[in-house]
Amino acid sequence: MWPSRWMLSSLFALLTLTPAVGRTAVPSLQQPQAYAVVIGISQYREEAIPKVPYAVKDAEAIAQMLERQAGIPKTHIRLLTDAKATGNDLRTVEDWLKLRVKPESTVYVYYAGHGTPNPKTGEAYLVPWDGNPDYPSGLFPLNDLYAALSKLPAKDVVVLLDACFSGAQGRSVLAKGARPMVISVENPLLASGKVIVLAASTGNQISSDYDKAGHGLFTHAVLTGLHGAADKDKNGLVTLKELYPYVREQVAMKAVEELNREQTPVLLPGEEALGARSALPVALALPGGPESPKPSAALSQAEQELKALEKQERRMEEQEKQAALQRQIEEKKRRLEEKKKKLEVASLPSYGAPKQAGREITGKDGAPMVLVPEGEFTMGGDVYGDERPIHRVFLDEYYIDKYEVTTSRYAAFLQATSRKNPDKWNEASLVSDGNRPVIGVNWNDAATYCRHYGKRLPTEAEWEKAARGTNGRKYPWGNDELESRQTHVDKCCDWKGYATLSVVGEHDADKSPYGAYDMEGNVEEWVADYYDVNYYQRSPDRNPTGPGGSPYKAIRGGSWARGKYFTSSSKRGGAIEEWSTAHLGFRCAKTP
Repeated sequence: MWPSRWMLSSLFALLTLTPAVGRTAVPSLQQPQAYAVVIGISQYREEAIPKVPYAVKDAEAIAQMLERQAGIPKTHIRLLTDAKATGNDLRTVEDWLKLRVKPESTVYVYYAGHGTPNPKTGEAYLVPWDGNPDYPSGLFPLNDLYAALSKLPAKDVVVLLDACFSGAQGRSVLAKGARPMVISVENPLLASGKVIVLAASTGNQISSDYDKAGHGLFTHAVLTGLHGAADKDKNGLVTLKELYPYVREQVAMKAVEELNREQTPVLLPGEEALGARSALPVALALPGGPESPKPSAALSQAEQELKALEKQERRMEEQEKQAALQRQIEEKKRRLEEKKKKLEVASLPSYGAPKQAGREITGKDGAPMVLVPEGEFTMGGDVYGDERPIHRVFLDEYYIDKYEVTTSRYAAFLQATSRKNPDKWNEASLVSDGNRPVIGVNWNDAATYCRHYGKRLPTEAEWEKAARGTNGRKYPWGNDELESRQTHVDKCCDWKGYATLSVVGEHDADKSPYGAYDMEGNVEEWVADYYDVNYYQRSPDRNPTGPGGSPYKAIRGGSWARGKYFTSSSKRGGAIEEWSTAHLGFRCAKTP
């Protein structure tokens, strides 16, 4: 998902020094008024709760970094691991900070361990050492943590969460009988700007361990970036603007290429927060890469042997999982082979425009609309779980807006309806920005606009067919890999007003087989359906309209804020109806 992929976003602003010949010396960083609470839980009191192998090691490495590189006095760092991280210990964090924090203080909070969802309310919880997901009263609500941190007199609060909350394995657990959920780690308190969060994954993903490095995948990327790998301009400093895209790209890439899963770190309250916090100094780098804490001298031979056995056990469990997955793959191949003749994908035309493409009408809002003829197309992809399985879908003919709805057309709608202005509307100039897509609209804004002009939001299936045509191409232009010259993407993360967006239709390469522009870039787009990660496994093969009962609405397409790893015609995501952001707009559809 995206709110998941999209809603759920976070931040850790870090300044680092990488030694190099000829560089200007950077003064040592000292933060005598800074405080940190670092929590890592690997082994829980309840033996039934799975271990988090590297959580304690992750926490120790972060604490070491904060002391040695961030210049925080050791007495200002509270390290809570395993049995020292009980529910009571977590609840006293607020009091510990209240007694110490001053208006000029910066506060850092790090958590590595299990998260869990409340199956009734959808609320996200941290799991203390003595907690149990079957008994919510013994858990620690993430919203309580946000509330406590927001009340501190500190000037800045930075939170890192190397956990996940969906219950879909990884660093997440479930109550008995509960099912995995899409969980948001956002909170309205974050909008105040004091608390900034960098979360390891979106609401429906797994926060992975990275055995190759002996750390959590997310924490390893943070540590590596701080030691200079994120120093894009090679000036010896790693800024927030450099670090967040580095961590996001490294985690997403390694998760797909090495772990065969999806994991996307997110920045909260949103990527636009990078503009205000891009130079927040936090740490100086040490040469030679991340340094793991040395094992304690008291570590006995028996403990070392136990660790070796636990590693062997994890390897065997992984082999069992791989064998089960292989059996599922073989069964899926068999079923697909049976359907192969029905699909007849090979008989479809190469990449020419589909038959009858090019017929246009003009909507009541004055926007040109292109015809998408009735017929089958190939829907879905094989990269992310919510895109699977690839399947054939039949759609009746429909029209879809040739361009994303622009600020000038939305201004006419506001004048006709007296509807509330969208977010960032005061930054738009109808003279210079009239042909740029409107942003800052929530799902209800988009749906109301379309209805006002006798149109509607397209379904997920309609949007995807309009973007890729009938033959399963990856992008509107074919299967050639995405480059920024083809469409308006990969401009993260510096919002500079509406000038950040491109004029609709400016990128001729980002034109679908039916003549619809900007399906892969500029802004992401609301669609009509509710979002469900497993919907394709049961969706009808004729005119699907999406699942019911989900708290999220679907979002499609790429945007200026997304990189090439996050964009394709089959990419899916979702967010709550009230969500809005600087990289989300919409277009309308119409039944003839």
